[in-house]
Amino acid sequence: MLYVDEEFYLNIFRGEPVQEADFPALEERAAELIEEMCRYRINPENFTSYSERIQMLIKKAVCAEIEYLDANGGSEMDNGADLQSAGLGKFSFTKTSSEGSSEQSLYAPRARRLLAPTGLLYRGGGSV
Repeated sequence: MLYVDEEFYLNIFRGEPVQEADFPALEERAAELIEEMCRYRINPENFTSYSERIQMLIKKAVCAEIEYLDANGGSEMDNGADLQSAGLGKFSFTKTSSEGSSEQSLYAPRARRLLAPTGLLYRGGGSV
């Protein structure tokens, strides 16, 4: 477990169910993306140095990313393939030309909103 386990994801975050076999890969990829989004200010080693409130927001952001990855192609979503259009169930993805703006983000919008008040998304120099 990097930040969350399946029990937290299902019972506290109340995320959309994912295949049990897929959860470890989704959690690992989601954690990588959240760490990247936060400019590598967080990692499993320093996680407990943050306040309980910020820890909870990080956990929820990881869960939001798990849910987003699962809904949009799984843990291989950022493998660099140049997919133009796909659909499966309630998920649909269309990419426009390179000049268009329909390119899908790797970051869950909900994860960004959860992390916004933490200061971890701050790009400036100096300490947060």
